[in-house]
Parts: sequence; C-alpha cells; structure tokens
Amino acid sequence: MNRYFTLTKTFIASISMSPPQDKRRKIMIAILAVFALFCVLLPVTIGVGIIVNLMTTTLLPFGCETLGIELMLHVICLFTVIFGINVIFNEFYFSNDIEFLLPWPLRACQIAASKFTAAYYNENMIQFILVLSCVIGFCTAADTGIIRFLLSLIGVITLPIVPLCYCAVLSMLIMGFTHFIKSKDIIQKLSVSLLFLMVIAFVSSIGFLQNMNIDTYVSALASGDQKIFKIMGLIFPNVPLFVKTFYEGSIPALLGYLLLNAAFVAVMLFLSEFLYFRGVIGLTSSNHKKQRSNVDKLIARCRQKNVYYSYLMKEIKILFRTPVFFTNCIAVNFLWPIFVYAMLKIQNYEISIPKLQNLYLQRDIRIQLFFLLGIVGISVIVAALNSLSSNAISREGKHFSFMKYIPVPYFTQWNAKAFIGILFPFIGVNIFFIPVCFLLKMPLSHIVFYSLLSLLSISFISYTGIYIDSIQPKLIWDDEMSALRENYNTFFSMAIAIGFASIICIGGFFLFCNTHISIGFVWILLLLILSAANLITLLITLRSGVRNLEEQEEA
Repeated sequence: MNRYFTLTKTFIASISMSPPQDKRRKIMIAILAVFALFCVLLPVTIGVGIIVNLMTTTLLPFGCETLGIELMLHVICLFTVIFGINVIFNEFYFSNDIEFLLPWPLRACQIAASKFTAAYYNENMIQFILVLSCVIGFCTAADTGIIRFLLSLIGVITLPIVPLCYCAVLSMLIMGFTHFIKSKDIIQKLSVSLLFLMVIAFVSSIGFLQNMNIDTYVSALASGDQKIFKIMGLIFPNVPLFVKTFYEGSIPALLGYLLLNAAFVAVMLFLSEFLYFRGVIGLTSSNHKKQRSNVDKLIARCRQKNVYYSYLMKEIKILFRTPVFFTNCIAVNFLWPIFVYAMLKIQNYEISIPKLQNLYLQRDIRIQLFFLLGIVGISVIVAALNSLSSNAISREGKHFSFMKYIPVPYFTQWNAKAFIGILFPFIGVNIFFIPVCFLLKMPLSHIVFYSLLSLLSISFISYTGIYIDSIQPKLIWDDEMSALRENYNTFFSMAIAIGFASIICIGGFFLFCNTHISIGFVWILLLLILSAANLITLLITLRSGVRNLEEQEEA
C-alpha cells in the first residue's frame, strides 16, 4: 500500500502544472484563477444546474422526476469515456516514466492502480463540479433533505470511476492481445479520425435536433418509453444506483453503488496483472525509423533564410506534423460554422440568404449590428478556443532551452508565435465570413471594416494568450495531449475571451438599444476599443512578457 501511495503522489506531481516560481507570478495566477472562476466555471455550472432543475420540475408531475438528472449523468459518463480513452492510453503506455518503472520490483497492479488514480485525479476535477451542480439543481427542484444531499457527495467524487475503468480495460486488452497500437503516433491519428467522425455524426443529427419537441419528449417518458435509459443503465449501472441512493436515501442502493465501483476496479486490477506488462514491455513511444544522412549532403541542402521566416516555419511544421496539435490548434478554427448552424437550426430559425440580403441592402440597423457584434464575438472565441497562443510556450516542453540559447531575440520569437496565433483563426473565421458578405452584396468598405475588426479581436486574444502562458508555462509533459488538456493557461485565456466578448457584444447591444447613437458611432467605438486593447497588450508584452521568458527556468 505504501508503494501505491508513493507512486500515485509521484505520478500526480509529474503530470500537474508546476507551482509559480515567485510572488509576482503567484499573484498573477491567483488573479487569472478568480477571473476564470467567475467568467467560465460559475456560469457553466449554474447553467447545468438550471437545466437539471427545469427538467426535474417538468417531469415531477408525471412521477419520473429522476430521469432528467439520470440523462445528464449518463451524458457526463459517456463523455468521460470519449475523452478519457486517449488519456488512459498515454498515461498507461506512452508516458516517459515507463522505462524507469519496469526494472523496479513492482507488480503490474501497483503501477496500473497508481496511474489510474493519477489520471482519475487530474482529468476529472471539472467533472466533479458539473456532477455537483446537477445534484444541486435536482435537489432544489425535488426538495430533498440535507441528509440525502450529503449522500450524493459520495457519488459526486466516485462517478468517473466506472467510465475510466472501461477505458483502462479496453486499453489493456488492445495492447495485450494485438500489435495494432504500438506508438502514440497511431493513437493520436485515431483520435483525429474519431473527432471527424463525431463531427459528421453531429452534422447528421442537426435535422433531428430541429424537430425535437420537449413536450413530446416528456410525454413519451411519462408513457413509459424509456428505452434509452434502460440501455444506458446497462452500460453505466452506477448512475441509477447513484440517483436512487441520494433521492430515496436507500442504504442498500448505497452499498450496491460502492460494491459496483469496487468490482469494476477489482476487475481492472485483476486484468492488469496478466495484461499490463504484456502490452508495455518492448513498447516504444514512436516506431519511426530515424534516417541518417551524410553531414556533407545535409549541409549542401541547407539554405540561409530570414530568421523570422525560419522560426515561423518551425512553428508551422510542428503544428501540422503533430496530430494532437493539428486537431486541437489548427482544425478547430474551421469547424465553428457547424456549431453556429446547429444552434440556429435547433432554435428553428430558418436562414434565408435572399431575406438577409434584402435587409442589408435596405440598411436595416439590426442586421448591421448583428454582423458587427457577431464578427467580434466569433473571432474572440475562435482565437481562444484553438489554444494556439495560450500554449505557445508550453508546447516547447523540454526544448524550452532552445528559445533561450538560439541567437534570436525573445521579442522576435514572441511575435512569430503571436503571428501563428493570429494567422489560422483569422483564415478560419474569414474564409467563411467574407463569402457570406459577398453573397449578401455588402459594400466593399463594410467587408474591409469587418475583416479589420476580426483581425484586431484575434490579435488581442493572441498576444493575451501568449502573455498568460509566459507567466507559468507547462513545460513538463509526457505527451502532446497533456500539454493541452492539463494546462490551466488555456482555461484562463478562454475566461478572458468570454469576458471580453460578453462586454463588447452585450454592452454594445444595450448601448445601441438604450441610447440614440448611430450605427456608425458603434463602428468607430468598437474600432477604438479594440485598438486600445491591442496597444495595452503590446505594452504589457514589452514590459513584462519578455522578462517572464528570461526568468523562466528550463524544464
């Protein structure tokens, strides 16, 4: 047991972000954490709680009030499996500590148990909060007592165990009995393929979402049409037991829930004794053969180019050649129209190009305001969502020393990374937005102005993201996914983006509606605000951003 605790502490420390190095960085991280709490975490959790509360209130007269929270918990478990499989594969088989662990006199179940606990701890902190918000939303609607709420806290902490056990068992079966996945490159490519399949499935389901009617759905549940819950209950049997435990205060259900979780863990550890070493021994992190070239031929092929251009191409090649970076940092810039279209279809809002064209040609103020605020909001969110800037320094990892010792000024490297963070989201936004503008026959001056607002919005988020990442970059990581998923800087950057977009869009809307200012004044005001935000960010970068890099210790 002592070995288990020691290993677990070591694994958790190895995949967690390092603490700030000085008091100044601690204060800045604390400020960013508070900002993220109020701009991202609280709104999301409150929203989830409200949804569960409304579902419970709607279903309560039909006597099936628990189905709302069951549905949400099943969805959470399903997403835990989808996002957890890659994490478990990387933690169990492709982490850099494997070669050091194998010579030690450790049993396979000890290593598997410690790695499972570390992955469970680091990957599910947000999920704990979401499950708690579901419970609070349900308890307030169903009017449960304090004792039952306290019982629910057991499930809040332990709900991810069963989904992650599925991921662990699946990974050990694949690695133990097949030679299909023998490098992290393959699993990263598989995850990219899975992402695109999920996008295709989402697009295919838009028509179904458009025709969905909540009254019809509630009536179907009340009449006993609960096939989806029966199927999901077989896949995740912990969810019905969990709900029964805190809703009915059932002690047998509580014991059954705890035993079920223990049984899943026991099966996972039992299989690890036979399969873990079988899959991990002889495993290499990459099976690509290194090509050796003659030094003279290599030098002959080299061409001297501009320093800035060379550094820029280095960044682009890393992003395109690494599947995880390509999916999460590049491809996401071009997927946003799907989700915008889905939201419009779900709300049963028919998009008519001729109608929009007619409104814009008539200089309808509402449609101009919609495009004006919309381009700023979309640009800001896309720029923050892609993690290009908020992980720009963290992506260097153990090669951070390269930034320190090459004869290139920090500010030049900073600008190259910022340009990458501006280039791809700007292309991703305007490759769709500009054709729409031409379809609506907008004046060329309007299109140029919209593009300028988009550029300024993305530039502000790009420089802000890099500055946040420079405060405390995550330089110690075993795989590229850890550099993205376990980096709080992305969360902080997203919080600032959401806060900034909310102030601009909501503030601009209410300012226009409650005053007599013209739409032209709103255009000028937005341009001034975005220009000032970029100027302030640039001054902060010159003042302390470069100093953060100079003071940053190597990984």
